[in-house]
Amino acid sequence: MKLVIYQTSDLHGFVYPTNYVTEQSLGILKIGSYILKDEKKYDYSLKIDCGDLVQGSALTHYLSKQMLEKNPIVELLDDIGYDAYVLGNHEFNYGLDYLNAAYSLVSDKIINANIKGLTFDSKPYRIFDINGFKVGCIGFTTSFIPNWEQEKNIENLEFLDPVKVYGEYEEELKEKSDIIIVCYHGGFEKSLDGNNTPTEKLTKENQGSELLENYNSIDIVLSGHQHRSFITKVNKVICSQPMHNGQNFTKIVIDTETKEASYELIDVSKLNDEINVTLEKRFTDVNKELQGYLDREIGHFKNDIILDDIFTARLKGHPFINFLHEVQLDVSQADFSVLSLFDTAIGFKKNVSIRDVLINYPYPNTLKVLKIKGSKFKEAIEKSATYFVLENNDVKINEEFLVPKVQNYNYDTFAGLTYEIDLHKDFGNRVVSMKKDGKDIDLNKDYTVVLNNYRASNTSIYPAYENAEVVKEINMDMSELIIDYFQRNHEVDIPSESNYIIRY
Repeated sequence: MKLVIYQTSDLHGFVYPTNYVTEQSLGILKIGSYILKDEKKYDYSLKIDCGDLVQGSALTHYLSKQMLEKNPIVELLDDIGYDAYVLGNHEFNYGLDYLNAAYSLVSDKIINANIKGLTFDSKPYRIFDINGFKVGCIGFTTSFIPNWEQEKNIENLEFLDPVKVYGEYEEELKEKSDIIIVCYHGGFEKSLDGNNTPTEKLTKENQGSELLENYNSIDIVLSGHQHRSFITKVNKVICSQPMHNGQNFTKIVIDTETKEASYELIDVSKLNDEINVTLEKRFTDVNKELQGYLDREIGHFKNDIILDDIFTARLKGHPFINFLHEVQLDVSQADFSVLSLFDTAIGFKKNVSIRDVLINYPYPNTLKVLKIKGSKFKEAIEKSATYFVLENNDVKINEEFLVPKVQNYNYDTFAGLTYEIDLHKDFGNRVVSMKKDGKDIDLNKDYTVVLNNYRASNTSIYPAYENAEVVKEINMDMSELIIDYFQRNHEVDIPSESNYIIRY
């Protein structure tokens, strides 16, 4: 018999093949339409989603405001016939009530071995009997969530170490299963070449490699979270992770008699199949309502602030960056502002709609204001300055921000001051000037800094913020803060000049 396994992860609410500005070859409608046709070629199929499903797009933002009893994205996956679901870290962004409502339809299919305290019943693992061939699927979610998420969104929940928890279930799974699949909303912290060389700080955010180091009973790891794209064997274990937003997905075919397997990532851009009409009907009304909501005009810029080249914008500054800093400084009244420029950002034309805001800022980040010493603030800028390196006098991106995954979001810009960085100098000594109101910043003085909740909490990347006093929390999504800013300042004039200079 032939068993086919399909895995998606990090779909982030991308249903249609569009980012709501341009048509793109992605999304669960194209994936689901393919699966429903393709699975007919095989004796049995399993469909598994590894999390970050109901947050991250203009559609999910709109749905989060509607107080719906059922989430149409989850309903769509149920229509496709998904067999198992793992919760991602972003599932908690809209709070537990929203999570419960979204997943109530499929709560009996959620596999969750390491999150304690959920109000709906989930199973640590499921055993799928494929005509006598037993497939054990155990589900894990990165235990690093408390480092990012607002406390109110994970109240009374406990996130246990997946590596330790797997050990508690290993013997059960071995007794009941012919093959064991770990379905993990987390990634790999070490190289995939069998050498297990660390590729990131071993913070326990991603423990795929650690699972394989500690246990030899695992046959397949279906991972997510890192937004990487790979399928390979690591010491005879099939390890996969599809790209985010439904750009590709995992397909594994297993011969249940020999246990031989073939595997691939299916590139959605190469799928020419028509979208399944029945599936699309699920969103017909929602999509019409969404389009009207997104096209609502909320304000104007004096001039266009379009991003033509994000790399150049990061290097030399841009009015779009200035605008985001202005919003953060306005709402927080902090001394300084810190933010990264997302890869998805495209900037704004003169007339601004809700669609424009959500495309440029799709994540439900809130803000925190920290109190830190001037010396710590300099340390943070020095860390950001490692993003650029010089190669034959050309400015390039430091490989540490690209491998094993692209991490452009870990390059920060700063506002509320003027500063200069010299790329000819060594890491740690690149910041040659930091001035506020024309005066050097006092390294021994306390200042307030506004930054998003993820940067403030996940200090493994920017340890300068570790143990900093939280002066204020602004518990409103950044997209909402931008919309509110336009409603208070209907016409916005943003300076074009940058507040920083990077010398190279």
